[in-house]
Amino acid sequence: MDRKAFGVKTFNSQRPRVDRFVAPRASFAELRRRTLSTWSWEPPNTDYWYTKYIKQRQYINYLDDALQLEPLKRYDDKESTKKESWPCVPRKRRYLSSADSILDLPTYSYATFPELLDWSNDNILVAALGRNYHKWSWRSQKLISQGQAQYDIHCCKFDPRSELLILGTHYKSVEIHDSTTNRWLRSSCCRCRLLVNSYCSITTLDWSPTGNSFVTGCSMGMVTSFTRCTRIISWKEMMCGPVLIVKVSPDARYVVLATLNADTVYVLSWPSLEMITNVASDWTITTLAWHPWRSALLGIGAINSDLRATIAMWDAPSEKVCEANIGHDQYSLDAMLFSDRTGELVISLWNSDTSSRQPKPCSHLLVLGDAHTVVDHWGEGTSGLDRIRTMIFSPDGTKLATATADEDLIIWNFLPEDKKRTRCKRFCLMPVYLDTAMHGFSVR
Repeated sequence: MDRKAFGVKTFNSQRPRVDRFVAPRASFAELRRRTLSTWSWEPPNTDYWYTKYIKQRQYINYLDDALQLEPLKRYDDKESTKKESWPCVPRKRRYLSSADSILDLPTYSYATFPELLDWSNDNILVAALGRNYHKWSWRSQKLISQGQAQYDIHCCKFDPRSELLILGTHYKSVEIHDSTTNRWLRSSCCRCRLLVNSYCSITTLDWSPTGNSFVTGCSMGMVTSFTRCTRIISWKEMMCGPVLIVKVSPDARYVVLATLNADTVYVLSWPSLEMITNVASDWTITTLAWHPWRSALLGIGAINSDLRATIAMWDAPSEKVCEANIGHDQYSLDAMLFSDRTGELVISLWNSDTSSRQPKPCSHLLVLGDAHTVVDHWGEGTSGLDRIRTMIFSPDGTKLATATADEDLIIWNFLPEDKKRTRCKRFCLMPVYLDTAMHGFSVR
């Protein structure tokens, strides 16, 4: 049976089997485990986002307020005495308990790099699968168009004005397509082709907040900045492996990058790509995200030497780092994103230990008010949500789209929709003003 991109799915849907009377192969390992390990005892989960411990903490806070007692300070926990790590207006109730839509992403599980999903300001979702990209309208709730690149697509992103769609492809090239007509406009090659005469893959990219320029990273470790017309501004060869992620700061003054399986975040100037500093650690960097309300506050998602998920906040002007571990088990932090409306941090955790005991992996989607406070959560138990590889917010910030390794595109109700249309808070007014005042000479 043919599967179409953005096809409607259910949460507990299964692929059609040849014989419905024959159990799936994955179930035999589970039956064998139950037979051999019925006597085994597993320690209870003590992660602070589980419902049991959230209710216990709420009841303790209720007793403290009723009896007018001061909260008990835990002097043995050094991390609990730290101040709030980022500006945030946390929610008062849970909204992540239901999914608005569940759509299909065929062949997404075979993608090498996860950044194949984006949401434009015109409420258009794009998913790049192979050489084709498919557009789905949120307003009409249907597939509206599709386009094609010359080579396999590894990453894609709309510009802030929703006029252009940039595609990073397998064969050293970056293509610019018209967002309305899906027509190819122009393309350019990575600097690797000109310097070392070798072919690379564009693995990650990001637009400047002004929309006047963008940055790309490739599998050969080359970082290149381009103008909106794909003219090369500058480049820098990192020589430390394939570039995993690049992000331009909200004030358009910095660009940060991390390479695959590396322990260092490199901070460059934008758009000249001159080395400013680096954030060295003993972690393995997995993802990066800038806070939208601050000029240059960077969130770093990583895994420490104990295989525990770690969040670190790095302030670029002061170069201060504040870190905290997430959970007690061995979780892998795959994706993280700040909300433009509330400043909350959304992270996805995947428990590799759980996946070895269960036939299907288990992921947790957490909304953090600070490093030690979970204000919303999805994924309790051992079934339901597969490993989340990437996520993106809707333009109004009320929906959250996640792409899983099980080829599901889940659109969550992140916040209630406002009757009044409010603009999301962003720190990009000054770069836009400078570009306007300089009559287009600034390409930040």
